[in-house]
Amino acid sequence: MQRVRGFRPSAAMVIACVALLVALTGTSVAAVTQLLPRNSVGTAQLRNNAVSTAKVRNNAITTAKVRNRSLRAVDFARGQIPAGPAGPAGPAGPAGPAGPAGTSVRWALVAANGTIPAQSGGISITATTGAGGYYINFGSSIAGKLLVATSSDLDLAFGGTVHASPCGGGSDGVMCVPAGTNNSNHAFVFTSNAANTAGQPHAFYVASFG
Repeated sequence: MQRVRGFRPSAAMVIACVALLVALTGTSVAAVTQLLPRNSVGTAQLRNNAVSTAKVRNNAITTAKVRNRSLRAVDFARGQIPAGPAGPAGPAGPAGPAGPAGTSVRWALVAANGTIPAQSGGISITATTGAGGYYINFGSSIAGKLLVATSSDLDLAFGGTVHASPCGGGSDGVMCVPAGTNNSNHAFVFTSNAANTAGQPHAFYVASFG
């Protein structure tokens, strides 16, 4: 049986093989260069959405690469864009409907001697009886309005019940005797002694609501 001798290439063959490999590699490079010359890839060669965010190098896009006035507020994080100056005030809106009429209150603090130390305005004393009766002129009609009277500590004397009625008669009023008092502008207030057995001058508050 014959032994197979090992093949040992000569130096000339090794050099020839290396030369062939270099030649083939150069041909491939040349082919790629011919197909894609330097600076030949442009917009037309890229598919839509071909360049993703991951393919863009950090800090690669600078101000010079961004078209002026092309970015919007939604492109920035909250708080990155400072608020601009306040704009001019707009025109006044139309007037709203009138509200309901409020409650008118007229009041007076009457001293025991028939003077008025404090009041809302327009109230005067027309006459007194000297025995706890006071005829009060409110300056305008109090007909159909709530009339309230209560005692006051102005004279530092404890009195009894305080009564108040509008003048002019009728179902809710009294007939007032002094001249010029028996009308809807007047009210009669009567103050009693502490035992409520007789009239007695005492300080009081009187008020008309409505």
